[in-house]
Amino acid sequence: MHSLFSIGHGNFFKSEALKGRKMKILLYISSLTSGGAEKVASMMADYWAEKHNIILLTDSFPKDDFFKVNKKVKRVSTGFKVSEKRLFRKLLLHFSGLKHLRTVIRKEDPDVIISHMDVTNVRVLLATMGLNVPVIVEDHNNPEMKGMPQPWKFLKPLTYKYAYNIVLLTKDLLNYYPKNLYDHNKIVFIPNPLNIPVEKSHSNEYILKNPTFIALGSLTDQKGFDILLRVFKKVLKKKPEWHLTILGEGPKRAALEKLSIELGIENNVFMPGRVKNPYSILKEADIYVMSSRYEGFPVALCEAMGVGLPCISFNCPTGPADIIIHNKNGLLIDYLNEEKLANAMADLIENPEIRKKFSKEALKINETLNINNIMHKWNKLICDSISERN
Repeated sequence: MHSLFSIGHGNFFKSEALKGRKMKILLYISSLTSGGAEKVASMMADYWAEKHNIILLTDSFPKDDFFKVNKKVKRVSTGFKVSEKRLFRKLLLHFSGLKHLRTVIRKEDPDVIISHMDVTNVRVLLATMGLNVPVIVEDHNNPEMKGMPQPWKFLKPLTYKYAYNIVLLTKDLLNYYPKNLYDHNKIVFIPNPLNIPVEKSHSNEYILKNPTFIALGSLTDQKGFDILLRVFKKVLKKKPEWHLTILGEGPKRAALEKLSIELGIENNVFMPGRVKNPYSILKEADIYVMSSRYEGFPVALCEAMGVGLPCISFNCPTGPADIIIHNKNGLLIDYLNEEKLANAMADLIENPEIRKKFSKEALKINETLNINNIMHKWNKLICDSISERN
């Protein structure tokens, strides 16, 4: 099995010779709206933009981008979107979308393709069949708990075998992949990079004026913000001066707002939506809480630790246990145990010295996940894939 330090298929000298060459790298993701995978894709594009020719391909249009990228990055869109409900018409649109995706890829003629997210990965693997271009796919989430709509779930094991490599964020994710369906020699483990600005500019988007718990993520079932609201009500009984801010947007906004009213905590809960500068707002908060039902390798948790926030997280599948060392740089709480989460939040309020300790230890994640270290692993991977193409 590959490890982070043994990426390759025997073409070491060819791979070394490619290191100084300017490569054409196509990054593909469905959109650049806010989200962990989208942020990582934009970071990768920016990192490589000065040294290589980078094409960032999405199905959405650049005007809808939340994350902006370096001007040297070529932004391309397929314009693919299916809102049709009639089965036959939907199939025709998907077929047409794959055909157009293949046309775009042939026109750009990249040396290598890096694709993000499961459905997008399946689409690009179908579109590149027969083309002499290596495709590296990265899964950003827990495949079993996230689920996958048909026919993509059926097609995933059939197409993933044609990927040059499958990149997973943590070794624990391997437990969720059927051993008989994937060539595990293709699997490589590379965590998400972290690149927090040294100077975190002040944000005028939102100012925190009260002692605050903060959370960050899409307003979806996955992130468990409904759980967090119920837990926060318990904390308020002991600490009524505290507030909860949830940064992010998503389909569950109305339900979460309604729940906060039903719980009678709406005056202490704020959901300002997406923010352009999360680092400065995170820095203003007192404690970060992650209540996710599942994760891959949570970018938001890493960012919170990267600005020095003391963090509490459910020990959900997967990711938090790879990031937090319990009682050293944060707290891991038994999965979905609301009572223990409430107690941990209240206890941390009352223990500023422990918060200072967690804060100091949390900052070390900036070195562990330093973007230069993580992208060095990606550099080796793409050089190896291109050497095989040649």
